[in-house]
Amino acid sequence: MTYIVPNHLLEHMPDKVISADSIFTFAYTSSTKQKRIAVRNTTHVMILITSGSKTIHLENDEQSFKAGDIILLTQGNYFMSEIAGDKGIYEAVLIYFEDDFIMDFMKKHHIQPESKTSKDMIYFSSGSLLQPLISSYKLYIHQNLQQQNEIIKLKTQEIFLHLLTKDKPLFYKWLQAITRSSKHRILHILESNLDMITSVDDMCKIARISKYELRSSIKNASGLHPKAWLDTKRLEQAALLLKSSDESISSIATSCGYSTVSWFGVQFKKAYGISPKVYREQNR
Repeated sequence: MTYIVPNHLLEHMPDKVISADSIFTFAYTSSTKQKRIAVRNTTHVMILITSGSKTIHLENDEQSFKAGDIILLTQGNYFMSEIAGDKGIYEAVLIYFEDDFIMDFMKKHHIQPESKTSKDMIYFSSGSLLQPLISSYKLYIHQNLQQQNEIIKLKTQEIFLHLLTKDKPLFYKWLQAITRSSKHRILHILESNLDMITSVDDMCKIARISKYELRSSIKNASGLHPKAWLDTKRLEQAALLLKSSDESISSIATSCGYSTVSWFGVQFKKAYGISPKVYREQNR
């Protein structure tokens, strides 16, 4: 099962999500052990673990975290596992935020990332400073307060400031990863989820924008209309897989969003002048 978040939460559990402009907060609880859940973040996320443990499986590594730890991830695709704690549950607060929220935070506090390197995932281990911050945040999201949205935004910024104080170079590397992809954020989201896109409507749904916003964003970044951009990107990805992987042509067609291998063959030949099979033979 693959979850696109926060889209999945907003569609299936809207009553449990606290929405405040460009930030979405969700208190997550699970009583069953989850093994390698495929998660696709269309925004950035901060995870505050309050019970149990979590493992994030990276391409060449994996990292495990426990209650009291704070994890920050940029938008992207990850595999995660969850294990229940002493109370028989895994529990965490998930805080999803878009570029605008981060940019406003940086502007408000006059922050300019000084790092030349970037990191898509950083984390901070449980400690006497972080535990009260997590407990306080959890307390506020379970209260029905008049200014709850504003309080949640302020509490999120408060944690950012504490993490910045705790390890400024590390936090700057994470901010750098966000600022580098910010200009073409929509394209970055779409390119990361090509296998789940078959139409312009899918593109709008995944990026959570209107057709007008989609058309404007893609046109400004690439000079193409959304459908032409999608066709080009899917065929580019297919060509790369044909050259660099041992996947079957049928599997490549599916992973690049084509419903049938025959239609993929027609479109590929139209773009490259030869069939996928011949292209693979010529480029191995």
